[in-house]
Amino acid sequence: MSGAERRDTGDVAIEAAEKTFPGSKPGKPWKLAGGAVHDSWAIDTVTPDGVTHELVVRVTPAGRVDYEKTQREAEVLRIAYERGVRCPKPFGTGLCATGEDYVVMNRVRGDTNPRLLLTTPEYAEARRLIIPQLAEDLAIVHSITPAEAATAPGMRGPTTGEDPLSYACMTTEMAYRADLLNPHPGIEWAFRWLRREVEALKEEGREPCLVHGDFRIGNLMFDEGGVTALIDWEGTHIGEPEEDLTWFLTRVWRFSQPQLEAGGIVHREEWVRAYEVASGRPVDRRRVAAWEVLQNIRWCQITMMQARAHLDGKTVSHELAAIGRRFGETELEVLRLTGLVERVRNAG
Repeated sequence: MSGAERRDTGDVAIEAAEKTFPGSKPGKPWKLAGGAVHDSWAIDTVTPDGVTHELVVRVTPAGRVDYEKTQREAEVLRIAYERGVRCPKPFGTGLCATGEDYVVMNRVRGDTNPRLLLTTPEYAEARRLIIPQLAEDLAIVHSITPAEAATAPGMRGPTTGEDPLSYACMTTEMAYRADLLNPHPGIEWAFRWLRREVEALKEEGREPCLVHGDFRIGNLMFDEGGVTALIDWEGTHIGEPEEDLTWFLTRVWRFSQPQLEAGGIVHREEWVRAYEVASGRPVDRRRVAAWEVLQNIRWCQITMMQARAHLDGKTVSHELAAIGRRFGETELEVLRLTGLVERVRNAG
């Protein structure tokens, strides 16, 4: 279904509220900002006993539905919420006859605009508090074992005993080659660099854990007191802590503060140390360095995937086309992280 044919999914929000809270009377939904793939709607519904539920209904439009993924996200949200992670409370999921699916959550107060968080005086105190808060939440997420997350359907990840970094490198390269639009020698160099690092760091039997899978500055809600919720859990899977730590470091998520590697808020080392304090576990900096290169390659792959969706006519979107043009800046970052840029400068 193209962007021009995509129907208004506000009706889905009403249907979702009615099905999740039978007998309730939903009000008029209003669309929330953000989301290149999904639509998010705020809606209030009043149950027969007079209780008002303030909800968010996140809708996947027809043609892009993966209902198992939606169910997995809701189940992981439930587990994380019950463990004390700052995240929305899920109420249910559903699949519409018209082809959309949805997940219903409670509505959390706060903003999601990264530029407001990173630059405005209003959120100066939030910037001071947010790193230890995020580290605390992430440590709780990573304490959830694969066995505890087994109730979530279709959970992907390395096989028992398989090194998570090695597994992620393999799956990222497969996805990259499937979405490749043009030759990129810089990324080919980086894959060779990574293979050497992965072999040196390979640790069979490394204990896996649940990971958020898209842990970045744009996927949190905040107010003047810091974090109010971690959102967008659709990428959750089994991995290792360094995966979430380094997706937060990826250059694209720094917005107007590129010199501050950790989400545009603090430097890399301060972020890693905050996590060590919160989790009580040491973090191997060389493993972090390898993961950071891999995560930037992952963003390169995503930019190509988004551009391909537009070019193929699957989802006609100027936003997806624009994302595709961001490959070059990330390729340069990958070369910088692997040391090639510095070696070329020194040779000159």
